[in-house]
Amino acid sequence: MNYIVYDTEFNQPQPKLYNPNSCFRPNQLCPFEIIEIGAAKVSENLEITDSFSRLVKPVIYRRLSPIVIRKTGIKPTDLKDGDGFSNAIADFREFCGKDFLLCTWSTNDVRILQRNCIYHKLPFEWLGNYLDIQKQCTKVLGLPKSQAVGLKNALRALNIKVDGRLHRAMDDAIHSAKIFIEVFSDVKKEQISEKQQVVNEN
Repeated sequence: MNYIVYDTEFNQPQPKLYNPNSCFRPNQLCPFEIIEIGAAKVSENLEITDSFSRLVKPVIYRRLSPIVIRKTGIKPTDLKDGDGFSNAIADFREFCGKDFLLCTWSTNDVRILQRNCIYHKLPFEWLGNYLDIQKQCTKVLGLPKSQAVGLKNALRALNIKVDGRLHRAMDDAIHSAKIFIEVFSDVKKEQISEKQQVVNEN
C-alpha cells in the first residue's frame, strides 16, 4: 500500500475588495474552489517515490483573490492553461493507484476536495478514508489537541528543512510527507493504517 500525501490550494470570492456594494454571495455548494493539487507518494518503506502537481483553471470564481496571489504566488496567467477540474482529478486518481491511503495536513483539504467533487458531479466516496498527519504530529510533539501545530512550526520542531515555497500544493505535500515519515518511522504498520472516516457533506 502507498500513502498519498496531498495538499490543495484554493480560491474564494472576495467581491467587496472590488465592489463594496456588491451583493454577490459565494456558491454554497462550493465556497472554496481548488486551483492547485499537489501530492507525494510514500511507499510502505516510508520513502517518497513519486510526486504529482496540477494547476486547475477556475470556473466558479474566475477572479483570483489578491490574498491567494500573495500567499501562493500563483498568478491569473498561471491558471489560463490549467487543467479542468475533472481532468485533474482523473489524473490524480490514476497517480494514487489502486492500493493507497490518503494523508493530509488537517481535515480541510479532504472537505474542500469533497465539495469540489460534488460541485462537478464527480464521485467522492474514495475520499472517505484518510489519515490526519497534523493530528498525529501534534500528539507526538506533546501538544494538547486544542493547540494543533501548523505546518511551518512542525517542520521547525522536527528539524526538517523547508524546500520550495510554503502555500504551494506540491511543496506543502512534500513537506507534509517528510513530517509523515518522521512521525511514523517508528510506529507499527497497523497504527499507520488506522483510517479516519470523514463526514460526507451534502
